[in-house]
Amino acid sequence: MVKLSFTTLGCPGWSLEKIAEVGKSLGYDGVELRTHPDGNHLSPEASAKEAREVAALFRDHALPIASVMGYTTFAHTERKDIEDNQRHMRQLIGLAAEMHAPFIRTFAGRIPQGLERSRAVDIVVNAILPLAVEAAGAGTKIGLETHDDWCSGALLKQVCEGVNSPGFGVVYDAFNAFVAGIEPWQHTYECIQPHLAYCQLKDGYRDLEGKLHYVYLGAGELPTADILSRLKQDHFSGYLSFEWEKKWHAELAEPEQAFPHFPFKVRQLWGTA
Repeated sequence: MVKLSFTTLGCPGWSLEKIAEVGKSLGYDGVELRTHPDGNHLSPEASAKEAREVAALFRDHALPIASVMGYTTFAHTERKDIEDNQRHMRQLIGLAAEMHAPFIRTFAGRIPQGLERSRAVDIVVNAILPLAVEAAGAGTKIGLETHDDWCSGALLKQVCEGVNSPGFGVVYDAFNAFVAGIEPWQHTYECIQPHLAYCQLKDGYRDLEGKLHYVYLGAGELPTADILSRLKQDHFSGYLSFEWEKKWHAELAEPEQAFPHFPFKVRQLWGTA
């Protein structure tokens, strides 16, 4: 059976203590801990001591930190921007090592206007390669999320093959890739499957005006049952992480209402896949 986690993006008002206490009781096996300069829920500037204390809190509740959710980006044309993000990632690697978190989520960022995609791939590969080596040495792995301009399976495959390190892989946000509309989800998945770190799941639909609305898993456009069936067929046993974007969308249901549904729905679909 796969392991279930959730991102703390979905419970911005909860304390770390409440996240640890409630998460396990709802049937989750881990947590993606948001690590942002705004301090919600952990600052990248946190000390090693603070990181160990946070990890101990979650371990005591049998809810280990599955991933450190970073906000680094590397598709930049200015060297200083790349170096600033590399410095930030090195902080996250240090935190992940202290917390024994197996993954660190990153973005690549929007490709600057006028920059050829092949050149953007080279920039991202060269920026991440030394970091991936350091991550592997620290016992963790950087996962590049399917996000922004990086939802093409072929593009992600080029990055993975360019970095070519056990310290690097892909965080498959299935909905992001699906609604990007670049290609069938099967193609995206087949390109990244050998490099899969873990998966994020959410669901939604576009109304007649094209506005995106987030809904509970299985109630939107994402072919969730088909995706889970394919993961099961491929013997995926990693984390499926619920991304409820309450931090960015205040109108969404409170975590007390949304969080219990995800484990129920995933286990129901997984059992029939």
